[in-house]
Amino acid sequence: MADRISIQSMLVNLFLFALKGLFGLKIASASLLSDAVHSLTDIFSTLIVLIGIRISSKPSDSGHPYGHEKIECLIAFLLGLMLFGIGGGIGWDGVQKLLRPAAAAPQNSLMNAFAMGAAAVSIGSKEWMYRFTIKCAKKIRSSSMAADAWHHRSDAMSSVGSLIGVAGIRLGYPVVDSVACLVISLFIFKAAWDICADACAKLIDAACPPETVGKIERIAKSNRDVLAIDALKTRQYGSKIYVDLEITIDRNATFEHSHAVAESIHNEIEGSVAAVKHCMIHVNPSAMPNHHHI
Repeated sequence: MADRISIQSMLVNLFLFALKGLFGLKIASASLLSDAVHSLTDIFSTLIVLIGIRISSKPSDSGHPYGHEKIECLIAFLLGLMLFGIGGGIGWDGVQKLLRPAAAAPQNSLMNAFAMGAAAVSIGSKEWMYRFTIKCAKKIRSSSMAADAWHHRSDAMSSVGSLIGVAGIRLGYPVVDSVACLVISLFIFKAAWDICADACAKLIDAACPPETVGKIERIAKSNRDVLAIDALKTRQYGSKIYVDLEITIDRNATFEHSHAVAESIHNEIEGSVAAVKHCMIHVNPSAMPNHHHI
């Protein structure tokens, strides 16, 4: 499914690159050309994401006993850095054009109208791409594909800037086109920041969101043999979650019963929280000296 979505995305982006690039050259629109370059880089970013998903889905082996999921986060982080560079280049181009505006190019009303249509097509296409990519990302729990989906939505918003820029040229206010370049760069910076922040959180084993932790706690507490939860640690490992849980049960329980309780909770957590790859449960006996409950 991810392969099919990614290939469709790359084909649409190739079409948008050609469409916006052609009309951007025809009417000398910096914002439309910048948006065309953005669509071209989307092809490479989607390809990188696809490669990352394939590598991260490889099974665990002796050299990587915890799997390869962090590869996807690393690729997403690199994608974010690439976007920072692209956004900086486009923003700098807009500043240069504001400081040293070029002579007004001859205007062709028909070409301007086609260029505005190209920007409008880009907005609709990118929003459509966002919707089916984010749906796939949620289904396969892929953080890099989710980042790519938000990348599509940022493109749709930046195309709004292109549309405004082309309209400015048509109305005789080319400075609007330069300002639109700056707006586009801000959208790209925002997408880059979100991608890098999410990737970093998963690379450094950040804890899961409170709602996920709360769900795990409720599952453990619902077992009638659990007297207390002594400790609960979660960490995000790429698109997966690892859970370390300590529970207290009656100290008079047999070893077999304690094991059965732990196994029951273990299976319910892994079955109810889809992203959990492994759950480790440690059982503490009740009424131990200096025993600490939380």
